Amino acid sequence: MEQFSDSSFENHHGLAQLIVAAPKDTFGLAALRFLSNVTRIENFGAYHIADLAHPNPALSFWSGRISDYWFQRDADLILSSKTAYSHIITQIQNAPSKGVRLDRWRPKAGSKRNAIYERNGVVERVAVSSKDGRSGLRSFYLRSATDGCFNDDEYAALCNILPIVHSLIGLRHQVVGTARHGAIDGANATRLKNNNVGSFAELTQRETEICDLLLDGKSITASALQLGVSESTIRTLRQRAFRKLKVGSGRELMALFIQTPRTS
Repeated sequence: MEQFSDSSFENHHGLAQLIVAAPKDTFGLAALRFLSNVTRIENFGAYHIADLAHPNPALSFWSGRISDYWFQRDADLILSSKTAYSHIITQIQNAPSKGVRLDRWRPKAGSKRNAIYERNGVVERVAVSSKDGRSGLRSFYLRSATDGCFNDDEYAALCNILPIVHSLIGLRHQVVGTARHGAIDGANATRLKNNNVGSFAELTQRETEICDLLLDGKSITASALQLGVSESTIRTLRQRAFRKLKVGSGRELMALFIQTPRTS
């Protein structure tokens, strides 16, 4: 029978807990806790490309200590940059057909990315890229300036453990879709409505549920299945909610949400 040391048992137990947490809202914290067995990660997230033939990266997931607002805002800035946008696509396209591609990177002094990193207290990033048929995924892990750059031993350990986390992010994306699982305070559209915050207070309960599903990355089909209604009903409720919130798309809804002050 295979013998495990205490640390080996803890690692296996931590991985088992992480696998169980994959489809849950607790996945982000569980992954950060799992990674802390190797080294400290400030934030992590992932970009997903549904069709590499027509690449359009979307922020699929994020979690950690940097606030939701800045993390989403910075992701939008990165995706609006042709250079950064192309880099994400290239790294995914260059990933092997089986397995993953890892790379580490530090921003150059004076660059726009360096300004973003300095504001958030981040000094380095390690990323994992993979592709699966027509789709692709790139997860990234940010290191705090307080903790300093990864040393060689930490990076070597990350090369062993990050592919596991990356694969679970991919599995999670298939089950849950894009989602705001990095929310520190757990706020959602329902919470904003219940606290009479801005135009969210004008939504009906059903319209609020639709917004929650959209903020969680659920498609029209997935939303219809979850609520047991037709897809046309989902479209109608979305449009009603959009009019009340004065937004025209899911992206605008997300922007409104992350810019709306949270209340308890």
